[in-house]
Amino acid sequence: MATITPQKRKGALVSYKFRVCVGRDAANKQIFRCTTWPVPQGLSPAKAAKAAKRAAEAWERETRAAYEYDLRHPQQAQDRETSRLRTDFASFVRHTWFPLCMEDGAHKPKTVAFYEDTMGNIVDYFQGHSLQKIQGLDLQRFLAYLRTERGFSPQYVQHHDRTLRRIFAFAQKQGLIPKDPMDTVEKPKLPKHQVDALSEEDARTFFSALESCPLDFRCLLYLMLTTGLRRGECLGLQWRDVDTTHALLHVERHVTHTTAQGTVVSSPKTAASVRAVPLLDSMLSLLRQLRTQQQKSFPDVVLEESFLFHGQAGPFSPRDPDAVTRRVKRFMKRHGLPDLSPHDLRHSCATLLLGSGADIKSVQEILGHTNASTTLNFYVRPDPKQMRAAANKMAETFRL
Repeated sequence: MATITPQKRKGALVSYKFRVCVGRDAANKQIFRCTTWPVPQGLSPAKAAKAAKRAAEAWERETRAAYEYDLRHPQQAQDRETSRLRTDFASFVRHTWFPLCMEDGAHKPKTVAFYEDTMGNIVDYFQGHSLQKIQGLDLQRFLAYLRTERGFSPQYVQHHDRTLRRIFAFAQKQGLIPKDPMDTVEKPKLPKHQVDALSEEDARTFFSALESCPLDFRCLLYLMLTTGLRRGECLGLQWRDVDTTHALLHVERHVTHTTAQGTVVSSPKTAASVRAVPLLDSMLSLLRQLRTQQQKSFPDVVLEESFLFHGQAGPFSPRDPDAVTRRVKRFMKRHGLPDLSPHDLRHSCATLLLGSGADIKSVQEILGHTNASTTLNFYVRPDPKQMRAAANKMAETFRL
């Protein structure tokens, strides 16, 4: 039975405290529930005591019933307790999620910088909010705000959506929220568009224009278009990666640049990105010329562990990827070519290979895609001539 304790203020009875034992925990300790019942105005002490007794009995029945219900439904009880937490969202994201999930040494500098960028916009918007109080509608409004008021591109909005999903999934895993509000948020859709790439005619102009370039830049551009290497993969190449005997190039490094860390050499983007890429005879010839030139420039250096496309500090320093992008764009503009980036030259390699009749699997391996579906979905586009040829082949087979 609940204990009933009168509480006074300045000698006057103001309330009663109810306390009852509802059970025992795993250590056999008593579990108590308490509440305060305010005395209604106008009651005499005797009537107040009787009213308190009736109220205590009713409260005890409800409390015991609730406790028994929680024993039968432990997850609901846990969710209720979790929802009572008050965790500052901005502090949680900056000081818990980001250090533990992003700055954990398992992510590349570019990835860390990516999430740090989107995190800043998210924290600014939800400043002062409690983690437990943010609902799916709040998050949907935030994504709409990025599109409409901030004018962010669909892809950049999608980046914020990806960051939010990681934040709230981690919060739920740690028991800080009962449900993930992002489960009710519709993922932003990206408009479908064809990749930017050189046409066959543009490619001929491109190769012709290379003749006027300095040897190292000529090699770099030629390599991008004939192997489909990513910008960072090209800049991570060392001379030991060039297998002249088998005409192969081994991709084992990736160079990135972030404001926080500068130019950094790390492992490639994915496991599939570590690969061997075939080299054309013309590419091998250019690389031999480049090696001879560098050996003359650095006669006391063993070139094997130096970079093919090194930075200004010397043969063992990586080149700034952003500087390469700026130089490529200047080259394209100077020769009347489409305004393409180094990554667009990778796209160009894929489309030219497929247009020349290369099979999907081979192009996938050359580009370092984890799945052939990426190659199919991203690069294979309808070609009326090829479609007509395919239809004619079926007609010939069945004499239609």
